[in-house]
Amino acid sequence: MTDLLFLVGAGLLAGVVNALAGGGTLISFPALLALGYPGLTATVTNAVALWPGYLGVCSATGPS
Repeated sequence: MTDLLFLVGAGLLAGVVNALAGGGTLISFPALLALGYPGLTATVTNAVALWPGYLGVCSATGPS
């Protein structure tokens, strides 16, 4: 349960950092590694987690 709360907190903080300035991966990736997830799993998890933000930006800006 403690690990889940840690990841939820890190995820929320990473989301705020991404929304304000980008770079939320600098928070979420080390959090996953600190809990013992392998590097590949942490990398894929971050890539999948960032997709909704990328899609939102692309749909908001439209074609250049």
